[in-house]
Amino acid sequence: MDMVLYEKPLKIELVGSVLFVNGGQHPKSVRTIAQMKNVMMGNVDETATMDLYYMYRSVYVSDDIRFDITVIPPAAVKGEYAKTFGHYHPGSEDGLAYPEAYQVLRGSAVFLMQKRNRNGSVDTIVVRAKEGDVVLLPPGYGHVSINNGPDTLILSNLVYDRFESVYSDFEENRGAAYYYLKDGEIVQNSNYIVQKSEQLAPAELNLRYGFDCKDLLSAFHANPKEFEFLKKPKTKFKG
Repeated sequence: MDMVLYEKPLKIELVGSVLFVNGGQHPKSVRTIAQMKNVMMGNVDETATMDLYYMYRSVYVSDDIRFDITVIPPAAVKGEYAKTFGHYHPGSEDGLAYPEAYQVLRGSAVFLMQKRNRNGSVDTIVVRAKEGDVVLLPPGYGHVSINNGPDTLILSNLVYDRFESVYSDFEENRGAAYYYLKDGEIVQNSNYIVQKSEQLAPAELNLRYGFDCKDLLSAFHANPKEFEFLKKPKTKFKG
């Protein structure tokens, strides 16, 4: 799997699982199947060393906002589509949790978002995205990215660089509110009560929050101030 993701404003090339940025090899983090054992629907071999996905953080950074890339090869683990671990973002200085923006660079994805309610239930938003789609993840929504296609999924994202993600909810509840299976079946996780569930196209979700972007890296590189809301959510979102 060798491909050029960008020629400009940075040259970004993926060769196997090695990412090159302007000719230099970029560091990566790896999630193995064994490391995902607490968030998968089925019981996973704790000794499984197979890589499930790769994360390349801080490919480009400006004004404390970073551009990352995540690569999820096609796979099924006990019949479940390959996915990320899942996490929430903490609250910002203005009270709202930090948002995030994603783009599908290659392949297809399901973004599963869930927001905790005071009564212990969750509201969910499911977004199916194809190559080129940009998806805004609003404040308060934990999220999981799922490779629901036959090809390697390559995602980019923009996020504020000065916080630590919170993984505990997903670990304690054995993953997200839904499991997406290879045969197309969607199974609700019995550890959750889903109060409200929406299925939205990327454009519908973005329009709801007045967000419009064709390419995250190009737009961010040209004008980082357009993404100030990633640091200060109340500049775009209501409390």
